[in-house]
Amino acid sequence: MAKANQRDIWNLAVLVVGGLIAWAAGPDGLAPAQTGAKPVIRSDGVVEMMKPDGSVAATLAVEIAETPEARGRGLMGRALGDFMAGMLFIFETPQTQTFWMRNTPGSLDMIFIDAGGKVLNVAAHTTPLSDQLYSSAGPALYVLEARAGFAERFGIRPGDAMRWRRLR
Repeated sequence: MAKANQRDIWNLAVLVVGGLIAWAAGPDGLAPAQTGAKPVIRSDGVVEMMKPDGSVAATLAVEIAETPEARGRGLMGRALGDFMAGMLFIFETPQTQTFWMRNTPGSLDMIFIDAGGKVLNVAAHTTPLSDQLYSSAGPALYVLEARAGFAERFGIRPGDAMRWRRLR
């Protein structure tokens, strides 16, 4: 049997995660939130949160929001059921990003990330259904939203890194 290289392992992990999500999600590709809110996410990609030593702290399936409409809608009306799914917002240019929780029923961790993939700051345990503003600590190209407690559970801090891959 040939030795698996890092790319083979990554591809297998993506297939396994994608398969598990598809299996749990059912025929429409959407998994119901445990809170009874609308379906959670569609799996457009996979995000890995990396520690400074290069180790993977966490992997999650993400819905990608890269159009103004998708970014404006975000997770409104939806609640993430576990720590394995989230939403990755991608912007055209790095700038200070400001988010709120209007019409979002579950608390989130918002992880603000620069163009190089470095975590700038984390807004942890955001207030559901509020207009309180949460901003990046510098120019951010990405914002990762995950279930509240994600950053603490996996030790995600400023200076850590993110890498992501599109599935579709």
